[in-house]
Amino acid sequence: MDILGDTKIDWLKYRWYFFVISFIVFAVGVADVYRKGGLRYGIDFSEGTIVTAKFESTPQVDSIRQALSGAGIGEAIIQRYDREELNQVMVRVERRAEDAGDLDTTANQIIAILRGIEGNDLVDTSTDIVGPVVGQELRTKARNAILLALGAMLIYIGFRFEFIYGVGATVAVIHDVVLTLALVSIFNYDITLNVIAAFLSLMGYSVNDTIVIFDRVRENRRLVRRQSLYEVINLSINQTLRRTVLTSGLTLVVVLGLFVLGGEVLRGFAFVFVAGVVIGTYSSVAIASPIVIWWRGLRDKPAGKKNKADPETKTVRI
Repeated sequence: MDILGDTKIDWLKYRWYFFVISFIVFAVGVADVYRKGGLRYGIDFSEGTIVTAKFESTPQVDSIRQALSGAGIGEAIIQRYDREELNQVMVRVERRAEDAGDLDTTANQIIAILRGIEGNDLVDTSTDIVGPVVGQELRTKARNAILLALGAMLIYIGFRFEFIYGVGATVAVIHDVVLTLALVSIFNYDITLNVIAAFLSLMGYSVNDTIVIFDRVRENRRLVRRQSLYEVINLSINQTLRRTVLTSGLTLVVVLGLFVLGGEVLRGFAFVFVAGVVIGTYSSVAIASPIVIWWRGLRDKPAGKKNKADPETKTVRI
């Protein structure tokens, strides 16, 4: 399917604009995290209690909040859960000092308060409790999984191509994770095990698109040896653009469907994929390739001489 034709866009010409866009998203994300006092962890990673309650009729969040606050549970996060017709709410409470090590106390107290709300009978409840040891262990394992994945990518790509290509791809993946994490904070999603799974999947998806471009660069370096690296990378990006648009576009349609129809439980997971597919596709062109150009420019530019990666140089060693 030829939907774009033969494009001849000078992508590297706009690399500084791409860097500025990424920096703006990063800065807004950092400011948002600072304003909120840190990332918002789900119950999987934070010590506390979550009670999911199903009512006979539509629950009133304000009434529930007033009832809990009146009973001394004033720091609860209350929100509608899943589809509206299911009449469910989720109450999340971080560990309180008076729990004295017994997180069941808070859960039982919340359920008792919900049962006492007049005019709306409590039909069913479920409780999730995470203690301090489990929460810390999960955070450590999630961090280690991401770091190990990044290290493995760097080694693999560096071995398959050249070290700088591995660095470019790894920096692009870090860029994707950081910017997606910024959007997770901006749009108020919790960091849960599902979200971590989405991040790990996103890293694999992002690096795959970058490898496709780098593989074409390697082929073109043998076919068009008299062109500069700048020109070869631009050529390679344009040659793989149709494949990138089709693959990313179809993936985006699927994850958008999951985001819209997947329900509250999968909403954070799907959001990471929606943001990550867009950012990952963008970074393969806007981040990974310019890093290779920048590095080659430093390596091949002795003091006072022209940059051999510059597009104005007609014949260079690539």
